[in-house]
Amino acid sequence: MDIDPSLPHDVTNLAGRPSGRLGLDGLVSPFGSLLRSPELFRRVLLRDLESTFRGSVLGLLWIVLIPLVMVALYTFVFGVVLKSAWVAQSTSPLEVPLIYFTGLTISGFFLEVINRAPNFIRQHTSYVKKVIFPLDLLDWVLVGTALVKLAISFILLAAFLAIVEQRLPLEVIWVPVLVVPLAVMLVGVAWILSAIGTYVRDLGHALTIISPVIMFVTPVFYSLDQVPEVARGAYLVNPLTFVLEQARAILFFGAGVDWAGYAGYWVAAVIVFWLGFQFFSRARSGFADVI
Repeated sequence: MDIDPSLPHDVTNLAGRPSGRLGLDGLVSPFGSLLRSPELFRRVLLRDLESTFRGSVLGLLWIVLIPLVMVALYTFVFGVVLKSAWVAQSTSPLEVPLIYFTGLTISGFFLEVINRAPNFIRQHTSYVKKVIFPLDLLDWVLVGTALVKLAISFILLAAFLAIVEQRLPLEVIWVPVLVVPLAVMLVGVAWILSAIGTYVRDLGHALTIISPVIMFVTPVFYSLDQVPEVARGAYLVNPLTFVLEQARAILFFGAGVDWAGYAGYWVAAVIVFWLGFQFFSRARSGFADVI
């Protein structure tokens, strides 16, 4: 990937350099590149979004069409053929596709990041070899691109809920609250996967195989209550389980936020985020040698 001509020639002015005057300690340093160079982040993010749909006739419309087709398919399979338990629990049959839509969009956000991360540094080789560039910023861009798509999907969900329930679905406001710690955790995961993937090309292929497995061992098409008691502990380790269960409970079943679980989730997210940055920082020195 070549340097975008819209980016300033002196990228270092935007990227900045670590400075003692910033007073970044071990906890704040993972945010360093993002805080020092927000304009650079914005430009690279826009470029990544544009490259996703470059040459496409429908463009951003695919963000809407793809999940809608998947919702229609899985609603038929799990709602009509296999008779999902949500059919009996929901107040309207029109809610069932939206329950699937919720699970698919959140899991799609997660899977997009982990599938793209292993090859993301290699796709930006010009930044590695030719420019003094804060490489850790690339994974912020990766998660940011996925977040934009997720936001569009949930705006669509809010519109559908308003039509089905004939009221303003204020519960949707809680969705970003639930997604933020997941996004923070995913930045850490992306740092780890992108660092390993730069050295080990097979990682990207392996994750392509593993992704469908992740989808079906995550409560996307069923609730955690349907999982046998003996297996629920393993499901709770899955970073998607808490967010999915909470989002559905709040949006469709009148529950509130599990604040104790939410606090614990934040702790886990911050730990993964910090460890991911440390791993990436130690691995990045060899990127130019293997690309």
